[in-house]
Amino acid sequence: MNLTFLGSGCWQGIPAPFQDDKISKEVKWGSKDFRFRTSLLITTQKGSKILVEATPDIRLQSWKFNLSKPDAILVSHWHWDHLFGLLDIAWFSEKNKVTVYGNSTTKKWYDSRIAHVPVNFITFESYRSFEIDNLKITPLKVNHVDETDGFLFEDKDSGKKFAYLSDLYEIPLETEGLIKGTEAVITDATYLESDISDDSTHLQKNQFNQFLKKIISKEIILTGMTPVFKTLSLNVFGIVWRIIPAAF
Repeated sequence: MNLTFLGSGCWQGIPAPFQDDKISKEVKWGSKDFRFRTSLLITTQKGSKILVEATPDIRLQSWKFNLSKPDAILVSHWHWDHLFGLLDIAWFSEKNKVTVYGNSTTKKWYDSRIAHVPVNFITFESYRSFEIDNLKITPLKVNHVDETDGFLFEDKDSGKKFAYLSDLYEIPLETEGLIKGTEAVITDATYLESDISDDSTHLQKNQFNQFLKKIISKEIILTGMTPVFKTLSLNVFGIVWRIIPAAF
């Protein structure tokens, strides 16, 4: 299994629209602080390509990384920066129907807002695993909005696992137990450098220390960076975590 980060930015990406912050005004195309919205590409041992999240940057991400049609798109929840990139593939999917996996709430949003985009939508349930090639995929409940899932990926041949936790402010004990001992956990760091008191759906700056200490994994990778975040140091709260430092 091979993992490629297609993006590591938050809901608006970096630069933000109309460059309404200092970093957005300074950032250059291809620089380390230029970030598409968070998305992953997983390539299985047999060559199947699985896209995690359908971001509004999907057109540029597919061009930048020279992507062909994915065998599946996994969507963690219904927010527009995770689901509504499907609008950009409407014409493509009419000719080459794409398969999308999402939970029941995501399916309701798809049906009510963008059902004109022709996809094969498969609904999953939290903690009920399914397989694509030799990859076992388990949706993991996380606390964010309504029904939100991360994903645990297990290579059945090697037994190695990693988890993607999407947007969140907390994780249930069952999810915490399932991600123990993984090779890596990729998790939300939207407000790593700030406290936004009117947004309780993401971890706040003063909550990261306690949350990250609960994650027992060989590596913790922080994504979902906002334009207030600038790549300066990997030493967070006295512990060295890995923050995606490169562009995209």
